[in-house]
Amino acid sequence: MAHIGKSACDQCSYCTEFCPRYLLGYEVQPHKVMRSLGFTLTGGDIWNQWSELCCACGLCTLYACPEDLYPKEACDQGKQDRRAAGLKFVQQAPVEVHPMKEYRRVPLSQLRRRLQVEEYERETPYQEGTSQPAMVRIKLKQHAGQAANPTVQDGKKVKKGQLVGRVEDGKLGANVHASIDGKVRAVTAEYVEISA
Repeated sequence: MAHIGKSACDQCSYCTEFCPRYLLGYEVQPHKVMRSLGFTLTGGDIWNQWSELCCACGLCTLYACPEDLYPKEACDQGKQDRRAAGLKFVQQAPVEVHPMKEYRRVPLSQLRRRLQVEEYERETPYQEGTSQPAMVRIKLKQHAGQAANPTVQDGKKVKKGQLVGRVEDGKLGANVHASIDGKVRAVTAEYVEISA
């Protein structure tokens, strides 16, 4: 991405002109960060400062850039470089909303066309069916908190909905239940395996 950006960016500044944070008055200028791709490390620090307040929304990469380059990714790299160098952003001037903010909004219909997602917009057919798995592995920890303790043994028959793991009283966690009728094939500290 950096090599392509270095050779193809024509500094049109559309990435900056459409940047939501720039329009809100923050010092974010992706086109200047793209400039840093052509500099050595000493020059990069100067231009990468314009990436500090980037929120990584990706509008510059996905929509604004007419060359299909990667200003958002350049800003991500710029922020990493500045962080690694121990440099911090200092706001130089008070934040003032750009006077063109209301006129540079990106219509969702245009964004959808640009991203080529319209072709996936269609009625999804519903096909009713049931799945009959031959074996299930039910994890005893499917949640935050403590894992459930198994309440069944190998070889025991279980019914769908039957308790197979219980959390101790007073502990944070959730009980787990069998999802199919069948026979317990394996019990470990991590899961209970049931074959239909």
